[in-house]
Amino acid sequence: MTAAVVHGELLALRPFTSHNGLVARTAERIVLVGSGLDPKSVCPAEVGHADLGREAYLKALEGYVSGTPEGVAAWIAHCGRAVELGARESTAVCEALQRGAA
Repeated sequence: MTAAVVHGELLALRPFTSHNGLVARTAERIVLVGSGLDPKSVCPAEVGHADLGREAYLKALEGYVSGTPEGVAAWIAHCGRAVELGARESTAVCEALQRGAA
């Protein structure tokens, strides 16, 4: 998943003096939109990352930074799960709106 690689590379490089994580997650979202996976930008992958927790995020990132096939695969799987959880959150919000609950 290209979005996961963009996210991981920005975190690994840490090109800015601050807010690298925010920029990396934003870049992930932009790639998801631009690639057509989430053209309406309704899937908040960052919510999925939050749901998975900081410890899992940092562990997966450590695997990515290691550069091993297993580490990179674990990072991509982690990001994919975050997208899945973000989509589930969006679905729940839409269903609540349909019921008039929100």
